[in-house]
Amino acid sequence: MTRESETERGTRLAEVALPVPLPQTFTYLVPEDWDEPVRVGDLVAAPFGRRKTVAGLVVAASRSPGAVVERDGHRLRPLSKRFGPAYAVTGDRRRLLDWMCAYYALPVGELVPLFHPPAPGTRARAASPPPDPFPLTDPSGIEPTPGQSRALAAAADHLDRGAYGVLLLHGVTGSGKTEVYLRAIAETLDRGRSAIYLLPEIALTPQTEARIRERFGDAVATLHSGLSAGRRCRVHERAAAGELRVVVGPRSALFAPVRDLGLIVMDEEHETSYKQEEKPRYHARHAALVRAREAGAFVILGSATPDLESLRNARDGRYLLVELKDRPVGEAPRVEIVDMREERSADGFSATLLDRLERTLAGGRQAILYYNRRGYARVLQCSACGEAVPCPNCDIGLTVHLRPRRLLCHYCGHARPAPETCPACGSSDFLPSGGGTEKLELALAAHFPRARLLRLDQDTTRRRGSHARILAAFAGGEADILVGTQMVAKGHHFPGVDLVGVLAADDGVSLPDFRAQERAFQLLTQVAGRTGRDGAGTVVFQTWQPDHPVLRHAADQTTAAFATEELEMRAVAGYPPYRRMLRLALTGRRLGAVAEAAATLADLIRRDLRNPGVEVLGPAPAVFARLHGRYRYQVLLKGGLSAAEKAWLADCARRLGTRTRGLDVLLDVDPVGMW
Repeated sequence: MTRESETERGTRLAEVALPVPLPQTFTYLVPEDWDEPVRVGDLVAAPFGRRKTVAGLVVAASRSPGAVVERDGHRLRPLSKRFGPAYAVTGDRRRLLDWMCAYYALPVGELVPLFHPPAPGTRARAASPPPDPFPLTDPSGIEPTPGQSRALAAAADHLDRGAYGVLLLHGVTGSGKTEVYLRAIAETLDRGRSAIYLLPEIALTPQTEARIRERFGDAVATLHSGLSAGRRCRVHERAAAGELRVVVGPRSALFAPVRDLGLIVMDEEHETSYKQEEKPRYHARHAALVRAREAGAFVILGSATPDLESLRNARDGRYLLVELKDRPVGEAPRVEIVDMREERSADGFSATLLDRLERTLAGGRQAILYYNRRGYARVLQCSACGEAVPCPNCDIGLTVHLRPRRLLCHYCGHARPAPETCPACGSSDFLPSGGGTEKLELALAAHFPRARLLRLDQDTTRRRGSHARILAAFAGGEADILVGTQMVAKGHHFPGVDLVGVLAADDGVSLPDFRAQERAFQLLTQVAGRTGRDGAGTVVFQTWQPDHPVLRHAADQTTAAFATEELEMRAVAGYPPYRRMLRLALTGRRLGAVAEAAATLADLIRRDLRNPGVEVLGPAPAVFARLHGRYRYQVLLKGGLSAAEKAWLADCARRLGTRTRGLDVLLDVDPVGMW
């Protein structure tokens, strides 16, 4: 075909959604030398502003008679590249994208990066060496329990019918939830379909991948942000080609282009890390349910401490509930609550915990100590006036770290050496106050000099692959005690652990957040479940509030009773799951401008939102009124909102942000925290 005849046929145009801070789409020329037509759902690269290429999604394709060089006064530019079929967003993934746009009031372009790797089409220069095998000690040859059999029968029934359904698998820690997941995956693969296995965070991936790969071989791959761009691209390509049948990973794995999706497993479904807090804000559990619905797939939501929203859905009949109340192997741990008002200790250890540690080590067994504060000391405090050295950007004190020696803000990353004199009173006498995992590790070395220690927190896992190395070393018996933050609490299977110690077990129960007690209960229950995997285990809760209901329920493992009490309080107060919530968050560098904008926005909503079922709360300062040098206010809405109403709110937020210099206004649908 000649160039003249092509021109006579008209100019090919593509409407493209780009991940840029503008809600509209953009028109581009399709190069004349492209043989294949551009289709809706194709991923393309296009120039935008001074950027040579930005990956975007084709949302419309057309042909204009004659030559077209301008649109709306702007000269049209040609697309620079079209990526292959592996990167097209079609089918159930496209329907998921459309739902997310409407439900979360987001432009298409903002969601596009979720559906493709960061650099589509790139490849690693050389194949990465396979990871060291993760030590597995799972029992074999055990017959399924009645609860496991019931769960598997439900999965098989839905897979046979190709029907959407949701199973809430509520099982105590060690009750065999993972075995249900693996057998359900096997049923899925036997029917020629694919599965996605979601985990709340990267730290849980190595052991889970090893278990799945042991069962299903090379048809398994992981997908998460810790991989190089080339490896993520390769996973997408292999999944789209049908070479991968099981994709494992945190939130991002949900969007993998697997063929004929039949099963989504969401382990630890209650975890708040399934909610993405940066743009684009969405909840992976909600998105997983929608993708499964659109694909005719089955969903298993598993947890020892299900989210109260999931429990209510099960009680109302929207989910099938299966409970696993017994452990096929091992025993429920014995929990001791230690009153720290009576057993005070300078280094944070009660006499009870030290005694249990000594017994555990003498028996050649392992222990896990959980303390949800990293660093050496919470703050550096002036001994004369009591002032803590503050972060210049945030309304919090700086945390003391020894390796490397510095004061560090855990929110904005500001770091500085310790001051020589107090900025408030001029005294040169300082005292590290409070503790952290770094201090705990040093204290343990002093108490048990022959014990082998490992620490798992954000400071020890900065290098790629460090999560896996630390966990594999502990699983392989290379350490006696594992010290860490929340990373040690979730989903790990270590049969050698006989003792779990929780320092500051009441930490978080009194935070100004309606979900605070639910989160504390979940965390205590989860960390307690790391012991007793092949025998009797012991858990020690150190607390200043020994009679707090959350601690009592966690110690007694009475999840149903806790949920009933908490749901009753939520119903009275009108909080989720009984009423929906939406948050409008405002941030800026000038306090007066942020407060004024928040008041203007709240007044506008109260005046123009014609929905009597919605209650507007605020404006009010956020829990942390200043972070990263920006002041923070929020307006909360309680009640059901339509897609049109959320779109109106998003438009109000954009217009207000445009009018006020330096102001950001963010819309957060179904917030999981009070910010």
